[in-house]
Amino acid sequence: MSELFLTILGMSIKASYAILFVILIRVFLKKAPKAISYALWGVVAFRLIFPFSIKSTFSLMPRSSGVLSSPGDILHQQDFLINIGTGASDSLAPAVGASADPLQVYAGIGAYIWVSGMIALIVYSLVSVFILKRHLKNARLTGDNIYEAPHLKTPFVLGLIRPRIYLPAGLGATERSYILLHEKTHIRRKDHIVKIAAFIVLSIHWFNPLVWVAFILMSTDMELSCDERVLKEVDEDIKKPYARSLLSLAAGKHILGGSPIAFGEGNVRGRIKNVMNYRKPAFWVIVVAVAAAILVGVGLFADPISNEPEDNGIISELLKNKTEYVGNSSKVGGIIYSLPYPENIAYDSFELFTDNEPYGIAVNLKTDTKTMELYRDKANQLRFENNAVIMFSLIGNVEFINFNLDDGSDPYSLQYTREWANQLFGKDVRSFAESREEFSKLINGIQTADKN
Repeated sequence: MSELFLTILGMSIKASYAILFVILIRVFLKKAPKAISYALWGVVAFRLIFPFSIKSTFSLMPRSSGVLSSPGDILHQQDFLINIGTGASDSLAPAVGASADPLQVYAGIGAYIWVSGMIALIVYSLVSVFILKRHLKNARLTGDNIYEAPHLKTPFVLGLIRPRIYLPAGLGATERSYILLHEKTHIRRKDHIVKIAAFIVLSIHWFNPLVWVAFILMSTDMELSCDERVLKEVDEDIKKPYARSLLSLAAGKHILGGSPIAFGEGNVRGRIKNVMNYRKPAFWVIVVAVAAAILVGVGLFADPISNEPEDNGIISELLKNKTEYVGNSSKVGGIIYSLPYPENIAYDSFELFTDNEPYGIAVNLKTDTKTMELYRDKANQLRFENNAVIMFSLIGNVEFINFNLDDGSDPYSLQYTREWANQLFGKDVRSFAESREEFSKLINGIQTADKN
């Protein structure tokens, strides 16, 4: 659950860029139909729901996704420290425990707080609807899924599959017709479903204040665009009587606004202002606004293509873990985890031998008997040789490296020494890690050899 929480946290941070951008573009779309602003929130929803995206040269997202771009790596680093075998020096034990426990604990606590908050919001919403239904038991059916309820101040829609429209009792004919038209427009546009989906996303990302802002602004754009749709569909000029209908609701109280399953009509003052100022936008305004929204939507939907080499990820990961000492278990673990291993061979743990010289490392790997027999043949051991060279170049004082293959019955060990690696390349292989350029040549050469 800790990894899931860190993944959600990383997605939420990344989506915050999209939220801020949509908030900014709404200012420039002030004169455009509100439906355009409303549609842009769909891109934000995508960013909050999906942990992946397409790559494009045209992207408005930042090129660096931050420290949580691969949040699971944080916990994997801790796994290295916990899985150190019995061959490690006893003097390392306090350091290992001190470096492994805190992040695991904090991530675990954060995950439980996150789940608790999410459950609390959903439970509150469901309880709110249950209470509301009890208050509506005296509602009177007046039409197709249309109900009037006494003591009701605000009209609202309740339900998902067959949504019901609830209206305050005692409305005038004109007032009632306009309010009913608005609510039917909501249902026709599936806004009641969108609102519920948006609330579920909000419940997942409840810890992010910007997601709350996005939810509020999305709800505002939903209402304003619905009003504009009503004004557009009615041939005659109904701005004044429509605004009066909204004004009659201004004194009404929201019906359990925390529950999207029964959402009422909010922001009445802003809606009245928007209705009175509504003018059918010029054709060029619509074209420019739609074009701008499409460009922004595509730019926020896509992640940027990295201009760096394709193998930059592994090079950076390995170089950042470069260390002079075998005893630096965190760095050594980072290197071991980043190395590629042959098919059907899985990393299990590692051991450090630091009590006496020569210092060494044992990488314990799990496999099956058939695969292990394959790698008993020296001709098939190139991947392990390459991994040993990489480790010798990055770990200053290691003198031997063992790769222990275990099939559960007859373990087999491949041992490599620094002397072997230096003779293979005709120089001290530590020189490869002295610069990124030289290390890239080593990795590229190894990758080319693997392909051949």
